[in-house]
Amino acid sequence: MSFKYYELKIEFQGSKYLGWQIQKDFNPTVQGTLNSCLEKIFKSKNIQTVGSGRTDTRVHSLGHIIKLKAPFQIENLALKKGLNSLLPIDIRVLSVSDCLEDFRPTNDALKKEYIYLFTNNDTTSAFQNNFIVNNRFELDSKKMEDACKLFIGEHDFSNFYCFGSPVNSLKRTIFECDIEFFDMKFHGILPSHYRFRIVGNGFLKQMVRLIVGTIWEVGRGRVTLFELESELKNPGLKKLGTTAPPDGLYKSRVWYD
Repeated sequence: MSFKYYELKIEFQGSKYLGWQIQKDFNPTVQGTLNSCLEKIFKSKNIQTVGSGRTDTRVHSLGHIIKLKAPFQIENLALKKGLNSLLPIDIRVLSVSDCLEDFRPTNDALKKEYIYLFTNNDTTSAFQNNFIVNNRFELDSKKMEDACKLFIGEHDFSNFYCFGSPVNSLKRTIFECDIEFFDMKFHGILPSHYRFRIVGNGFLKQMVRLIVGTIWEVGRGRVTLFELESELKNPGLKKLGTTAPPDGLYKSRVWYD
């Protein structure tokens, strides 16, 4: 039997899902929901999807790349329209293209980008729930900017991840890391907020959320820049910050060339 291989780019609002990857006895997941729709379109259980990494419960994605192994060919645009007609509105297929059988969405990725949105207001907007986290403490923007710069380069992230599936190495290379304040009033709906952005060659389980939590501690003055720099150079046994909530995290981009 010959198979057809597709590359799908999707976006999803993760608030209702237990992450991307199918989990035994736990649902809903984004992959499980997508596969169910694909089985209806191809009228077959012989469907396989592989995503460009996992996401935690309630984490969002603006550009999740998926390899689809299908039992026969459907025209790309027709497949995109068919999927979007079946999928819930919080999962959208942005594009469908042909790909090679040996394409590996996770292992072939050269860089990945995540963003994290948060405010530190006394009163949260009624519309930011599930999308922009609020940290009510006073934060020093300059200290947070300086903290971001310390993460650039190759580091051992032993104290910036949570145990999950076994990994070969705890070292990761960060290419870009910055934080910016956006003073926006989108018709009174979206509040002004901070955007944390990080680009690396890969990320460990909950690594980005632990980095954000640590930067908050630096911004509050509870962790010094010296302590953070020392921890990155000589990892100890104590995490410097808590794990930031998942709702403000977005997997935003993956590079393959």
